[in-house]
Amino acid sequence: MRSLELMLTIICMLLLVHLFSYKLTKLTGAVVSAASGVALFMQLIIEGYRWQMLFVYCVTVISINVVMLRRRNTPTRDKTKSPLAYICYSLMGGLIVISIGLSVYLPVFNLPTLTGADKVGTQSFYFKDESRDETFTDDPADKRELMVQIWYPAGQTKGSKESPLFPEDKKVFKKFIAAYAEPLNLPPFVLDYWKYMKSNSYEDAKVKASETPYPVIILNHGMGTGRLLHASQAENLASHGYVVVAIDHTYNTAATVFPDGHVTSFNTDEKMDMDRNTSSNLLLEVWTQDVEFVLKQMKELNSGGIQSRFNGKLDMGNIGVMGHSFGGATAFNAYDSISELKAGVDLDGSLFNLDSKYEITKPFMFIQSEDFIKIQENSSKESSDQDLTKMNLTREELNKLIDNMHKENDIINQVVQHGGTLIDIKGTAHYNFTDFQLYSSLLNLMGMTGEIEGSRGAYIVNQYVLDFFDKHLKGTGGQLLEGPSPDFPEVEFPQIR
Repeated sequence: MRSLELMLTIICMLLLVHLFSYKLTKLTGAVVSAASGVALFMQLIIEGYRWQMLFVYCVTVISINVVMLRRRNTPTRDKTKSPLAYICYSLMGGLIVISIGLSVYLPVFNLPTLTGADKVGTQSFYFKDESRDETFTDDPADKRELMVQIWYPAGQTKGSKESPLFPEDKKVFKKFIAAYAEPLNLPPFVLDYWKYMKSNSYEDAKVKASETPYPVIILNHGMGTGRLLHASQAENLASHGYVVVAIDHTYNTAATVFPDGHVTSFNTDEKMDMDRNTSSNLLLEVWTQDVEFVLKQMKELNSGGIQSRFNGKLDMGNIGVMGHSFGGATAFNAYDSISELKAGVDLDGSLFNLDSKYEITKPFMFIQSEDFIKIQENSSKESSDQDLTKMNLTREELNKLIDNMHKENDIINQVVQHGGTLIDIKGTAHYNFTDFQLYSSLLNLMGMTGEIEGSRGAYIVNQYVLDFFDKHLKGTGGQLLEGPSPDFPEVEFPQIR
């Protein structure tokens, strides 16, 4: 809970205690009522209303009015003995508890504190690839349009605005949260409190002066999410001297906001060919082409072909790529096909093009969740019909899944044998590799995140990703990649499978 929310809740409970007890003086009631009113006013004005606190607001207002009525009418009998009074006050207490639970499990939070020495600036860019038709719309005149957000080491931030995590325009924000709420089967108002979340970045701050340019990392989100669910990863890398370029892969995100205010949403199903063995997978080609196109735009920014604050600031000789889920598969595919990429990271992403012969000898790191490992360990072609029902698979689908696992492991083994890295993180599930793990511990009950605490999961991923890129793009660090560390007992270095 936010500080003023917590203060208001405590004072509201004290006010309720006063209502339970007629032995307290009228003066006490007046003082607590006045404090409740002031706390309510301050919380609404300074922190802002959010629906999770609605019951606290209501109980506060009702309690203040009841206390004021008592001051006017001296009770002639001990009304605390009335069953109806007990029921009403107990109900009010229960409503406060519900508000506390909602506020704790659906919290307003700021992104994790940066571990690097640099402040972080951020700027968004709109790019249009005139050479490519848009795959995910029916209009043949549409060209591929992308929104890209860049995080970078910032110099002077005085006078720069702290960057909100989500769009500030009210109409745009409503469209944005509606797009995210739909796949979760939630009414949009449930996510309205996202508007209060803050990042650690400053909008359009100056790039920090440096004797050498900054290495660049291209970041790809997972299918149906978006770049903002990787903001803490981008910010943390930027605080350690990297320029991080996060792509919103249009029509494959939950929502992408463009400069003119229009919002695109997920529009992919009919276009998807998710056969992991197909070398011409449509989505993988589109996302890899997005990476290539954005890389060209970074060269233009660095050379001054596109006017920006990044002229001469980007080290285009040290470029990395990373991604989560399908973005991880994209990172691997782009890494294989784009020679300029020197280091890559796949965050719990299954690979595609499994029948291809990869000859990767450059450094690449796979970080896998415990859930991913359990699926591999528990999948067997001898699984019973009951097991198949639990997994919601036919036997043919299971056999194909197992064959794909073997092919994927062969590719990973080849990469590890040629200088790559493979680690597993205990207690994690698929979305522990995004900022989604910070949004609510209820996601664990939904199976989207694992048992590991969200901020701990984010910290571990950030540290290992940073250490990997430091080693291969800066020539420093690399200690965490050498083997198990007592500081990170959750991290395992499995034998080649």
